[in-house]
Amino acid sequence: MAYHTIHDRASGKNVLSALQNIATGSIVVDYDDRKPTVDALIQDLKEGGVARNWNERERTLAVQALKTLGRSTEGCDSIFTEEGIRTLMYHSGLHKATEVNIDKTCSREALKCLANALLLKPSTKPTFERLEGHSQCSVLLKRSQLSNESQFLFSRILFLMTIDASTVVRSLLDHYQAVNNVGVVLKTQMARSPDGTMFTQSMVLSETLKYLFNLMMWDPKIDRPDEADLTPEHKTKISGERFQSLLPTIISIIITLPTSQPNPLEPPHSHAIHVILNFPISASALLVTRSQQATLLSVLLQILDDTLKHSLNTDDEASTDGMSNGTELDEIVPPLVIVLTNIASAGGEARKAMKARLLPDDVDRSRPLEKGDSFSARLIRRLTSARFPQIKETVGQLLFVVCNEDPSLLTRHVGYGNAAGFLMNRNLGVPASVSGIDSEDEEEEEEDEDDEVVDMPSSSKKSSDVNATPSPTSPLSPVTPMSAVSSFSTSTAATATKSPTPTTSSSATRTAPGTSSSSSTAFAGPTIESAPLNRRMSSTSSTCAVNPITGAYYPDPSAIRTAMADMTEEEKEEEAGRLLDLFDKLRRTGVMDVRNPALEAGLKQRERDRYYDERERKEQEEEEELERIYGKV
Repeated sequence: MAYHTIHDRASGKNVLSALQNIATGSIVVDYDDRKPTVDALIQDLKEGGVARNWNERERTLAVQALKTLGRSTEGCDSIFTEEGIRTLMYHSGLHKATEVNIDKTCSREALKCLANALLLKPSTKPTFERLEGHSQCSVLLKRSQLSNESQFLFSRILFLMTIDASTVVRSLLDHYQAVNNVGVVLKTQMARSPDGTMFTQSMVLSETLKYLFNLMMWDPKIDRPDEADLTPEHKTKISGERFQSLLPTIISIIITLPTSQPNPLEPPHSHAIHVILNFPISASALLVTRSQQATLLSVLLQILDDTLKHSLNTDDEASTDGMSNGTELDEIVPPLVIVLTNIASAGGEARKAMKARLLPDDVDRSRPLEKGDSFSARLIRRLTSARFPQIKETVGQLLFVVCNEDPSLLTRHVGYGNAAGFLMNRNLGVPASVSGIDSEDEEEEEEDEDDEVVDMPSSSKKSSDVNATPSPTSPLSPVTPMSAVSSFSTSTAATATKSPTPTTSSSATRTAPGTSSSSSTAFAGPTIESAPLNRRMSSTSSTCAVNPITGAYYPDPSAIRTAMADMTEEEKEEEAGRLLDLFDKLRRTGVMDVRNPALEAGLKQRERDRYYDERERKEQEEEEELERIYGKV
């Protein structure tokens, strides 16, 4: 028999079995019977209805039946009306006449119905607010003797009511001591032993922290008359002070409760981290002076390490589904990284401790820094992550702050190849540690090089610098600008060998009459001392030199020679062919404007040949002119 077809429901006859069948799901109420059944239940349960003649068990079953039917909005319009909300508040203990029934089975079932109604139909929130349901929940929440289930349900309702509702948040904070009431729940749960119910400590803490997060998020945005003239920064500071009393308990939740495994970034730890995220940096700075500082940092860093190890431990991002228990990693990891960044921004011992853990000085540099299974390697790999842009951005900022916001120090610890994107996004130039030369030194060297090759074609300047070597028969000497060389000074040795480094030779130098031989100075070419710093590094590299791009040591030249010695000519040609193909692909795809090095070398050689041919021709003409004027010597 359907519930709404029972005529004498006040007497309770046949009511118990019908309600029990609906509450337990033994029968399926189709759409045609759902609406009249829900309407009948609301009418019977409302204040002054026939339910006043029922016993506690019958009223509880009626509310449970309403909860079962109210899991869907179809045919349940009566639940979402003002009369339906008022009826549920009456049985949940949020009504003054039934407050004595709080935390009983019927009360908890009615709270579940209210939570479902607020979730399924957000339009019921103004009605619940108008009936002052949110204020009653906040007041009752301060009762430390409430069961885990009631604390969970009150927190859930308040969480739903504070989503996008600044008026509710202001009312709770300014008139109903919401901060103190939240503190009661958090402290009670931390001191309470498990009660064996399905509503565990973790569930209650998670729901309360979610409610607290909404309060902290909306508080600085509330317009209060006494704060009308304050700046947003000052409002944020005042908001942090308003919630400051809860900070020790929140930290205790993070460092005391064991984390879940294998993924530790789950409630309640994840929600506690979100709450700390809402504290301003000035408030977060207080963490570094507390006795819990070392433990807190250790736990937060371990959570980050375990999360990356569990979900992002491989070089290939395609090997992970990008999810952590159904949640996007790019959503759950950044809040933790931002909290660590805020703590590091405060400086002091906290930053030093974080740097020692995140970017240790004794890192293995036998391979690129992003390779391996270490904590630092996993973080460095995230700097070039294309799949997780939020993790990439926040991890980059964390490492940058830990390195005192020094680009050179950052590239030293992660390699410029990994840090280039982050530095470029912030309009930070290439650090001197990567270029190997200061801007002032570079300008001076460019001026010297221009003076040295003023008479040479522009296409051959670079090649002459690279190939220039000091004369084996003369000591290294400072470079003499070409303009200081007499126009009659020539080098037949250079002409004969087409070497870019003319040398001084008394037998090969002709001087005009009336000129002193001491005034004829040979062009010695650039020396090692005058070469740019990056070239000096390459010419004097050792096994301890570090590649600034990868952060790894340069390979031992002897090892390279040994490896090449073991290669056959066919293998060498094959490797060279692959390299040439790579250059062609880079040029065709537009990655960089690069030319085939073999072709480039051929062009440069022909340019050098033309230059020296022209120079030899001019010298020959000068000799013929001298012979014509002075005769043969």
